[in-house]
Amino acid sequence: MAKKIRVGLVGVGGMGGCHFYNYEKIENAELVAVCDVRKDVAKEKVGNRKIKIYTNLDRMLKYQDLDMIDICTPSYMHKNMAIKLLNKGYHVLCEKPMTLNAKDAQKVIEAANKTDKNFMVAHVVRFMTPYMYLRSVIESGELGKLIRLDMKRISGIPRWSWEDWMRDEKKSGGVATDLSIHDIDFVQSVLGVPDSIQAYRYNMKENNDNVITNMIYGDTLVTCEGAWYNTGIPFHATFLAVFQNGSIELSDKLYKNGEAVELNKAQAEDVDLGINVGNDDGYLKEMQYFVNCIIENKKPDFVTPESSARSVELVDQIKKKAKKL
Repeated sequence: MAKKIRVGLVGVGGMGGCHFYNYEKIENAELVAVCDVRKDVAKEKVGNRKIKIYTNLDRMLKYQDLDMIDICTPSYMHKNMAIKLLNKGYHVLCEKPMTLNAKDAQKVIEAANKTDKNFMVAHVVRFMTPYMYLRSVIESGELGKLIRLDMKRISGIPRWSWEDWMRDEKKSGGVATDLSIHDIDFVQSVLGVPDSIQAYRYNMKENNDNVITNMIYGDTLVTCEGAWYNTGIPFHATFLAVFQNGSIELSDKLYKNGEAVELNKAQAEDVDLGINVGNDDGYLKEMQYFVNCIIENKKPDFVTPESSARSVELVDQIKKKAKKL
């Protein structure tokens, strides 16, 4: 029997819970331990599964034989935790953002470069089928040159986080670093660093926070809007890409030139990641991809540390240049 990658998961809250359940679908990985300061939350997640529960990371590392650590803690913990785990010789998958600023991202890269272990930031949007489909259309040129791309990621104010850390900009980086970075990362992973940036921000007035960013690539305009609004609006992410000879739109469904695209068919046109995941679960795809890279002894090249750091640096620039509304 082929060896299974032994995984320790740190943080089993909202995102950690998503990762937790997906490990049950990955045949070549085994979740053997979880760590969370809230023991009651961890117990509820684990149930009667044979998974060890810890409330202290050092104790988990001391008593468990692990190959890989999956970091799903609040964003302000990412830098120190990633560096510590890389220095201790673990493969590390870390939820986005990589860090809260570009300076810290470089420190993580330095730690990653000193080890032969893998480090990857979980930029899930890169793995989602509608976005992978859009990437393939842009890169193939099948609809001609990209003229305009408008991306939106909007939700109500995130009041559900542990100790309300998401609404503390010193801990989450605010809406730009926590939410809009999804689309900004996707754009820079496909198009690179923009020629110029303009940005506008509402900046948590009356408990609302939004950032609208215009990025210029030659004569192509890309707009990314991320927002937390003080309303019951449900989370939604959409995009409209206009090309010389057509369009791709994600709203309630994915559309190409106004006609609905069947995602199971679009799957065949995705970027080849060398993974056999037949649904549109981006979280499962990214986790399976990282596990496969460990087993195959290769560095992840679909999401590199340097690319993730560029996204953090772009967000830094956006927040610095944003005109307050």
